[in-house]
Amino acid sequence: MVAIDKRIYDADQARLVLENEAFAAAFADMKAEITQQWESSPVRDAEGREELFKLLKLANKLELILRSSMDDGKLAKHEINQKQNWADRAKQAIGL
Repeated sequence: MVAIDKRIYDADQARLVLENEAFAAAFADMKAEITQQWESSPVRDAEGREELFKLLKLANKLELILRSSMDDGKLAKHEINQKQNWADRAKQAIGL
């Protein structure tokens, strides 16, 4: 299991990438260009269309991985908060 601090760090880095305006614009442009090329490719070019489809799937997979990392970081932060709440309740229960 990856340490909570590492999960939070990775999530923060993924967020920085996904929220970076230059990256977001370039990524959207790339996906749009791949889609446009795929849509305008001749049906007889099955190999070319397949390669474009793979590129689009790869781009979507990259985005999914980054978003999953962000979600994992949110869960890690929640785990830390819960552990802190439990520790605080335990201290209150024993009078500290």
